[in-house]
Amino acid sequence: MRWTQNKFIRSLGISIVIAFGMVSATFGAINLFVEGGNPVPLPVLLMAFAIVFVLGSVFFEERGADRIGALIGGGIAAAVVSLVLVLICGGVIYLLIHATETGVDKIASMIAVCMVIGMAALNYSTHHLRARR
Repeated sequence: MRWTQNKFIRSLGISIVIAFGMVSATFGAINLFVEGGNPVPLPVLLMAFAIVFVLGSVFFEERGADRIGALIGGGIAAAVVSLVLVLICGGVIYLLIHATETGVDKIASMIAVCMVIGMAALNYSTHHLRARR
């Protein structure tokens, strides 16, 4: 089932989601360095790591990697997803606490720039993947 048949609405929605993720991850990095703590409870983080590790290992093994390569690939994928989870949750918390200090104009400008960067990266990657087929 497709989300929408309208290419313009789909592209706009994808670029907005990518932009909010990028802005949230940026503020999450700021929160991580300023506050110095992990905003995600450790059991949740470990469960997300374990799930992505298992799924990533199976994914890489199905793609033809040997057992060690599949485990390393699953570990790298799990580490990246765990880091993104920590950054995005930290960014949301930081924005909820410090949004008035940051200013709506700066946040809106960041989202606009990230929308352009996200759409350019998405178009490049989809074009690159289509060319490989």
